[in-house]
Amino acid sequence: MKIKFILSFLVLIAFETCGNIDKENEDDSKLLYSLILLSHPPDRAENYDRDVKIITHRGQEFPIFCDPSNSDEDLNFFIELLKMEISRYPRGYWIKAGVEYVQLCRNFNGGLMHLVSNTMYLNVLDEMGKRRIYDSETSTFISPLDYYARLGTIHHELTHAVDKSLLGLGFILFDPAWGSLNYAGFQYGNHYGPQQNNPHPQVFSHPLPGFVSLYATTNHVEDRAEIGQGIMGPISDYNRLIRFCQSDPIIAAKVNRTISEWKEFWPFPGAENSDWKTKITATESACNGR
Repeated sequence: MKIKFILSFLVLIAFETCGNIDKENEDDSKLLYSLILLSHPPDRAENYDRDVKIITHRGQEFPIFCDPSNSDEDLNFFIELLKMEISRYPRGYWIKAGVEYVQLCRNFNGGLMHLVSNTMYLNVLDEMGKRRIYDSETSTFISPLDYYARLGTIHHELTHAVDKSLLGLGFILFDPAWGSLNYAGFQYGNHYGPQQNNPHPQVFSHPLPGFVSLYATTNHVEDRAEIGQGIMGPISDYNRLIRFCQSDPIIAAKVNRTISEWKEFWPFPGAENSDWKTKITATESACNGR
């Protein structure tokens, strides 16, 4: 999209430079302007008004291995959960982020947002919808749907997609604005690695100033996604995020930047009644002591 815009802009400059040689070019000028404007329609919510396609029972080896042998019962449970999470955002939000497809895989390790194919891969555990689960916070058994509600992986991977859509694919390699928020001397990749065998790197534990989890210290891409997960993910992560940002100005700055970027990404009217809008408004207020 950016390349198309640059090319169109260069065409306009060239035409303005030589297109006024005589009056006969006036109609051609109007036609060229019209064609260029038509190739870049206004950015409206209506442009993204379609459903995310959920793919099941499709095995593959590349770009990741996906086991398609989930039971229909497990898939039906997860699809209900996924649709509930999608509905928390303004309609079209996922599509604008580039998530055209969500492919469900059996016992896949976590999740993956494949930014080239516009496909999010998500893990469906065996029998995840069958068992009641003991909740230590309330000392009660709760339903699987309540337990897995706001599944963090979904919102973590969606944040990757929003970042790519808003900032371009180059943000994966270079994001100095985000890096400048960290404390002096910090370097990604020096605090956690798979070789350390930490059993819970994604637990929101505030291991270092400015970071909600050890996993966030891996690189700026995951740091961003962990903040996004904190805002829209499980209530337990959200509550910790609020406590962290109220005591840690770096985390507060990262939360504020994320929310500012999300507002820029989805500026359209009509989102007022969405859980996404409610959540970012409440988060902004809580982190800034309002």
